[in-house]
Amino acid sequence: MQQSYALPWAALLIAASIVYFVVRLVQHRQFYKDLPKPPHDFLWGHAKLMGDMLALMPGQCHPQVAITSMAQKYNLPGLFYLDMWPFSHGMIIVQDPDLALHMTAIKNHPKHSVEKTFIDPIVGAGNIVTAEGPYWKHLHTAFAPAFSISRVRGMVGMIGEEVMIFRSILQQKAESGEVFSLEKASSCLTFDIVGKAAFGYNLGAQADWNSPALRHFGDMIHGLSMETRSWNPFKRLLGRRRRLTATKQLDSLIEKLIRQRYEELERGNIDVSHKRSLSIMDLVLRDRLEEMRKIKQSKSTALDMGFLASAVTQIKTLVLAGNGTVTDTVCFVFLLLSDNPNIVKRLREEHNQVFAPTVESTYAMLQDPQHHAKISELHLTANVIQETLRLYPVGHTARGHDENGFLTFNGVNYPTKDHMICPVSHTMHYNPEIFPRPSVFDPDRFSRNESPRHAFRSFERGSRACLGQALALDELKVILLLVIRDFDFHCDGLKPNKSPRVTWTDLDLKYGDRAFQEMVFEARPRDGMPMTVSKSV
Repeated sequence: MQQSYALPWAALLIAASIVYFVVRLVQHRQFYKDLPKPPHDFLWGHAKLMGDMLALMPGQCHPQVAITSMAQKYNLPGLFYLDMWPFSHGMIIVQDPDLALHMTAIKNHPKHSVEKTFIDPIVGAGNIVTAEGPYWKHLHTAFAPAFSISRVRGMVGMIGEEVMIFRSILQQKAESGEVFSLEKASSCLTFDIVGKAAFGYNLGAQADWNSPALRHFGDMIHGLSMETRSWNPFKRLLGRRRRLTATKQLDSLIEKLIRQRYEELERGNIDVSHKRSLSIMDLVLRDRLEEMRKIKQSKSTALDMGFLASAVTQIKTLVLAGNGTVTDTVCFVFLLLSDNPNIVKRLREEHNQVFAPTVESTYAMLQDPQHHAKISELHLTANVIQETLRLYPVGHTARGHDENGFLTFNGVNYPTKDHMICPVSHTMHYNPEIFPRPSVFDPDRFSRNESPRHAFRSFERGSRACLGQALALDELKVILLLVIRDFDFHCDGLKPNKSPRVTWTDLDLKYGDRAFQEMVFEARPRDGMPMTVSKSV
């Protein structure tokens, strides 16, 4: 008897759920009726279209390429909507530079919660990237001095030291003629540079390509990728386990370094009042150390678990952010230069003219603070870096709605509540109305000033722009300065496509599928960017 009553109730519950879903579906789809958007499917919204656009690309592509394909195929305006319900948040894509500047610099919309979903599992909650309000302002004030232009310019000698080690590795590869992963080699280089900036000494990644700290970072990122992108529950579980194990190991390693540095500062009674002379770790410890000195508390009280967790989070965030962008850009800049000998020739001439005819003399000048300002005279070098970042941005920010609940574009107020607002730099960078001949590698475009300055958004704009962009750009300048004069690169195993996959770029006619970045936390080079290198003649 009880079973006979249960069946109607179960059927009623299922029917009610279906009715609820249909009502929500109709409401969601009707919301977008009169809004700018690509072709809209009543059942799938834009989820199927997103899948169709990604299907044009090689596997695991970053979604930014699908958005660029939509924008150009359907001639979409500077603001348009993507209805991703029920699979994801609704999206507002901004490809108008002025509107992007308004929402990130003038109005500064808050970060969307989706950034926490992807970043917090790697570096921890409360990090400087996803934090908001007074706590973010506190973190920004604490760390900004470590990335000031004057402080970064004083680091070029240290960067040069690490690049010379990188040169010796390239020399070995040139002599052996072996194929190697440029992504791995450059990741070790940038990890040691950022390690010095963070801890005051490098973490030995170039000496040991299997450095524990770098390996743990890699396991965390690949684990999260498996966890969030696979439909296989066993793979998701395996990815989560891999991420958590690596996180525990990395946190323990960084916590040990924090304790050691705190003891050194305390034992030596080192003055930490001058922020610009401090490493990132010293800045993390500064406020706590000064507070403890005032009240004469013990070390065990100062380094409580709450403080240590926060300190580890901020250091992981800054190390991770400082490693990815430079590594990815090094790979693509040498890929692009391998096919542009005239630009390589001009770069070498600039380096000889601004610094010295030999690498040894150039390196000596980098060790002398009197010559550090010459880095800013490398105009073509800077343009090459910017053009590489224009063609291959690592991603974009995701913002939420503000208190007004709308964005104004061309005199119309567009609702933003419950949407993820994305100023997609990739889409702007490939818009021919903003950057003429967008798929052409043309560093001189930045000297002609033919595009709005704020249309270049690889580091974003406004107060939430990448804190370490000055360091990243100087790293890249020093790498090119000390490497490109003596080495020629060749990307191994290229399979150029017979026809372009998409209309907005034909770079795959030269580089095959390696012309398209792969999504692994950020947009990365495909296949580890396998290279051979030879001494230039």
